[in-house]
Amino acid sequence: MNYLKEDTIAALSTAAGKSAIAVIRLSGETSFQIINKIFKTRSKQEQQVKYGHIIDGTEKKDEALCTFFKAPHTYTGENLVEITVHGNPVIINEVLNLLYKNGARPAEPGEFTYRAFLNGKMDLAKAEAVCALITSKTEMSAKAALNSLSGEFSSRIKNIRDAITNLIAFMEVNLDHPDEDIMFLSRDEKLLRLDSYIKDVQNLLNSYKTGKILQQGIKIAIIGKPNAGKSSLLNTILGENRAIVTDIAGTTTDTIEETIDYRGIPLVITDTAGIRDHTESPIELLGQEKTKETVDKTDILIWVLDASSELDRDDAKIADFLKKSDLNIPIIYALNKSDLPPILLSSSLEKECKTEIKISAKTGAGIPDLLNEITKTAGVLDSKNDYLMINSRHFILLQNTLESLIRTKLALATKDADEIACFEAATAQTALNEILGINVKQDILDTIFSTFCIGK
Repeated sequence: MNYLKEDTIAALSTAAGKSAIAVIRLSGETSFQIINKIFKTRSKQEQQVKYGHIIDGTEKKDEALCTFFKAPHTYTGENLVEITVHGNPVIINEVLNLLYKNGARPAEPGEFTYRAFLNGKMDLAKAEAVCALITSKTEMSAKAALNSLSGEFSSRIKNIRDAITNLIAFMEVNLDHPDEDIMFLSRDEKLLRLDSYIKDVQNLLNSYKTGKILQQGIKIAIIGKPNAGKSSLLNTILGENRAIVTDIAGTTTDTIEETIDYRGIPLVITDTAGIRDHTESPIELLGQEKTKETVDKTDILIWVLDASSELDRDDAKIADFLKKSDLNIPIIYALNKSDLPPILLSSSLEKECKTEIKISAKTGAGIPDLLNEITKTAGVLDSKNDYLMINSRHFILLQNTLESLIRTKLALATKDADEIACFEAATAQTALNEILGINVKQDILDTIFSTFCIGK
């Protein structure tokens, strides 16, 4: 992103389309001069929010409210104006074109937040949390993003980094004065401190899996033989007839994916074509191949079994398929049709590390237990509000930090390896700085902010 301080940028910040109102954002050194060319008001000069009309020459285009924010106390750190107009796309385009005609240029994706980052209004981790907050799918993912945006994640990173900086200072003193009796920290004390830093970084790494689930959802595939109740299960979970359900085997010939919000956790559920030992339908065969592709990309597998009948060769085919696939994912047995007399016995199943839940897709019995088991298996509990939104970039840099700290500890425990220990600790410090956006390469910044929506 080519940031020029003299540029003033403009963009629609609310969602595109028809709405009651729309907010257009204008940011840059000449924001006030540009808006004054197209906005006429009788409000007092000292008012921050002014009522008036957007005009093109002498022609009125719309009634508007303009809110003026003076640098540096603004979102971007620059002069900023938020123009509230009626949410008609025609009016919005007319106002934007007037702004462009009078000296502004269209903002690039994420450019307002990019300017906020460059002007020291937020660090890079907070800026990324802005995007995560906007794209959050559930209340819990929004809370996690807000925790990071509020500075909790950045604060923990800064605390670890500052502690490492302090440790480096002690190590360098000993390097600079090897013959003097200067010992601010003993070697054992340094090792104890490193253990604490390693634990702190590991705790943050452990939060990555939860953050990823909250942002992207738990991917769940429902498999089973035809007429076991897979589509009925999906419909019951959704509370609507999304998948076709009949007594005819092989009705589902393609995958059906839906996302639900379960206690703040996105569950991405895919109903798949039934797998059976023999079929002559080429469409059904293609559906079964797609089922196998879906299973390879899932986080948790729900195998729906008909508890009102004994295992048959179709069930055996599925078991064989799972065994040959060598999947390293949790499998939950959903023993369906529990409203009927049970015939399938638990002893008939190859348990291993799999979980068994009795359900009835027809009556809804056991469905809450199944959903709870999914979140439990994924390691996400809905009772916490202190989750952080840690993305893949943070995860890689935290891994690098952890590895460097472990190497620092090994070097400190080795005789005459203090210089190596200092180098490794400094490497860990650099990785943490990169999380915050210190000395980050331009192409990385461009990649991060290109994922933002225009107007933010």
